Amino acid sequence: MIQRIPQRGKTDCTICVVAMVMGHQYSYERVLQDSEKYPKISEEGKFYGWWETYLRDEGFLIEYRPFMELYSLPQYRGSVVGLLMFDVPHIKYSHIVAVDELGIIDPADNAPPHVDIGEYILQRRSQGAVFHNEFLAVADSKTVTY
Repeated sequence: MIQRIPQRGKTDCTICVVAMVMGHQYSYERVLQDSEKYPKISEEGKFYGWWETYLRDEGFLIEYRPFMELYSLPQYRGSVVGLLMFDVPHIKYSHIVAVDELGIIDPADNAPPHVDIGEYILQRRSQGAVFHNEFLAVADSKTVTY
């Protein structure tokens, strides 16, 4: 089960979520410091998903999976977790949350430790959220293989 790491600022949800999916040995401070080694913007000026390289470098298996497979994560009992990204276009905002066998873990202020996947998706969609077509499945290479 993932332990929630709350955001400390408006733009650090990625640091929180990456630390959460990597487990207890990866604190907010460690991921924040480690993230400095990875480029955030491509040469073309596009945002770069630095966490993909970081997760691989740290021995995690990652794979983008179709959005609907998110609902299958509980069957893995925590051995496979996910990073789910979405945009809220009307306020020009993007966000990322963690997903484990118990549901969604949102690092945003005052969020509960876990929310049912379906409930969270419906609530956020009602607020204008547009979820990405895929989520990033993450597994520790020492404990599971795809």
